[in-house]
Amino acid sequence: MNLIYNKKEKQTVEVSIVQNKEKISLEFSSDCGKFGTHEVLCGWALTPERLMQILNDREDISDYEL
Repeated sequence: MNLIYNKKEKQTVEVSIVQNKEKISLEFSSDCGKFGTHEVLCGWALTPERLMQILNDREDISDYEL
């Protein structure tokens, strides 16, 4: 299978961020598809307030990430 797909440790994840007046759209993709093609992993469209609430509710964020 590694001849067709990138090894997990060599895969990269990218995020596309688009903001308009009302929402922040996040779309995550990776080069995990056949022959290194990019595949969409997931996406969200959140208000800035909701995104802040989600991040503030996390307890596993380290000081390094702040």
